[in-house]
Amino acid sequence: MASLSLKHIYKVYSGGVRAVSDFNLDIDDKEFIVFVGPSGCGKSTTLRMIAGLEDISSGELYIDDKLVNDVEPKDRDIAMVFQNYALYPHMTVYDNMAFGLRLRHVPSKVIDEKVQEAASILGIQHLLSRRPKALSGGQRQRVALGRAIVREPKVFLLDEPLSNLDAKLRVQMRTEITKIHHRLATTFIYVTHDQTEAMTMGTRIVVMKDGIVQQVDTPTTLYDNPANLFVACFLGSPQMNIFKAKLVEENGNLYALIGETNKVMIPKSRALRIIDNSIIGSEVLLGIRPEDVHYEQALVDAHPESVIEATIDVIENLGNETILYLNVEGKEDYTISRVNSRYTFEQGEKVKMYLATDHAHLFDPTTEFTLMGVPDYNLIPAQAVAVEGTLAVMFGDTVIKLPEELLNRITDKSVINNQVLLGIPPTALKAEGEEGDAYIEGVAEFYDNYPRFKAVYAAVPGMKNYLIVSRPLDSEFVGGEKIKTYVDISKIQLFSADGERLIADAPLAGNTTKGTIANVNGTFGYRFAADNGTKNKMSFDNYTIEADESGVKQHKTKFDDLQTADVETPMYIMPRGMAIDKESLAQTPKMVLTGIIKHLDEYRKDAIVTVEMAGINGDLTAIIRNFAGYNTGDKIKLAVNPHAVVVGEYESVAAVVTSEAAQNEGEVRRKEIEAARAKEKELEAAAKQPAKPKKEQAATTAEPAEKAEAAKKPAAKAKPAARTTAVKRPTAKKK
Repeated sequence: MASLSLKHIYKVYSGGVRAVSDFNLDIDDKEFIVFVGPSGCGKSTTLRMIAGLEDISSGELYIDDKLVNDVEPKDRDIAMVFQNYALYPHMTVYDNMAFGLRLRHVPSKVIDEKVQEAASILGIQHLLSRRPKALSGGQRQRVALGRAIVREPKVFLLDEPLSNLDAKLRVQMRTEITKIHHRLATTFIYVTHDQTEAMTMGTRIVVMKDGIVQQVDTPTTLYDNPANLFVACFLGSPQMNIFKAKLVEENGNLYALIGETNKVMIPKSRALRIIDNSIIGSEVLLGIRPEDVHYEQALVDAHPESVIEATIDVIENLGNETILYLNVEGKEDYTISRVNSRYTFEQGEKVKMYLATDHAHLFDPTTEFTLMGVPDYNLIPAQAVAVEGTLAVMFGDTVIKLPEELLNRITDKSVINNQVLLGIPPTALKAEGEEGDAYIEGVAEFYDNYPRFKAVYAAVPGMKNYLIVSRPLDSEFVGGEKIKTYVDISKIQLFSADGERLIADAPLAGNTTKGTIANVNGTFGYRFAADNGTKNKMSFDNYTIEADESGVKQHKTKFDDLQTADVETPMYIMPRGMAIDKESLAQTPKMVLTGIIKHLDEYRKDAIVTVEMAGINGDLTAIIRNFAGYNTGDKIKLAVNPHAVVVGEYESVAAVVTSEAAQNEGEVRRKEIEAARAKEKELEAAAKQPAKPKKEQAATTAEPAEKAEAAKKPAAKAKPAARTTAVKRPTAKKK
């Protein structure tokens, strides 16, 4: 039995072809993990790296907490079942199954016991004397499985073992493999491109695309809560319907506008789970699965707020169900509906369809990431304020002071005393902390159970969205209860308005050096040297040659603000001033620096790269947008923008934050924020005060006027008091 851990695994082939990028996964003992994805996504390559048949370009692979990167395949205690079975044609089934044990000099009696037991499990005892050519495809597959079973390995690796079988046999063998997993109670890792196999066999599924893990979760969670558009459309047949829509709010309800005529309501149960309410009023992608597009008249009549009009174009009757391909105004491709086969339809028929939006999904049209559920980060609009000798992130009643170690990893000085997006992973919010730890207080309103944690949605002052907190599944929940959660500051992140990550996972190098910048007839020559004696140089032609109307060629200056340094002086290169795309490298071929990648810090499509570079003190840090094609240890070319070369001493974010100017400005900002928050609290308190009854308000308003009027009138003569019957007041009952 074994657990596995894959940490930052990369596979890069010669020529810079990246098959697997930053693969991270922890596999528990006895799990059945399925790698699924389209051809070329890197799933088989990952499996072969686990087996030791492919070298790992970068990263660490552990089996039972033992690092096995350099361990030979035969010593990893794993067994692999290949797509093509790989049976010895000249050996009997018995000998094929026993061959591995004989190589290990296992006693004959033990071999016979193991082979007979495996054959019994697989139901191939009557085939032991046959050779592979006398077996069917399914029987050969069983033999390949038997050869793996007799070894009793820690881990079974299966690489598309059913792809060569016919449909009926695949279903049968799928069931057999699942039964074998339960019977052997060991770890299985299974590769397939068939989503049905993945959904029916795996305890957890790893969805991959272009060498990158898209999502890891249980089959049900992947189907109901896809992390992005690819996962949503890859799992499910027919695939999810995707509508271009606009979210609007009307009378307290949320609607999705599809085209000009169709409008469907998003129920509050789904609207509450929107990650960022700022998307309201924006274009989104609305996802509805075919089984949630209903034809039944009772449902159409019961939900008029979620009905669309459509025209039937294609009808597929499958016997047990009917698939309708519908034309819907505002959608370019078909809308697919899975309905009961008992209904009859005609091509060209106009129908009304109910969209069950209580199962709707929303995706960002640009990033294609989900806008519902549990995100990588809680994104919180906040202020980064320089106070008390450090940088504090403030929102609502929460103040999170950043330690110096984290300040040295901030990539942009402009965040100081400015607005930022604070990113806090749900897993970075803990139920317990120590005195002095940063914490957030709010009110827990509802929760969702996920396979490995409970997602608690908390209303927090200063946040328009809910704060999503990860809690153990067995933790108690009381709706409306106050919640105090401590922040693991080491895991927080800052983002710019356009989603760029602003905190690297390692301190910035600074990119400092000494050198000169000479301007000779418009050509800027950059020469610099590091303290260790290494040197480097670049040049930039700050002009273009253009012909005027008469055809005379003239020099035209590109930039008027480039710096020069005639004598050797300190300088540095800004991390954001470098690019790796072919266009940038071709435009300024003499402004290219070449070095070796020492460290990669990737997030989605961007990377913060640490490069060993001649002429630079220490290492060079480059922040690259749309990063791809490189691995640690690779040679990399960086096109440098001439504006990124700055004359003067480099000043870190930690140094800028502690400066007197930043601290004074921060103190002013802090007081403004606190005053604004105090005003908000006053308004919130006033809103909570119960309103006075209208009669009481009228009486209160009229009373002074009546008294004034009475004062003007002369006093009337007293009349004898009329005899009245006393009114008995109700006596309050004692509790």
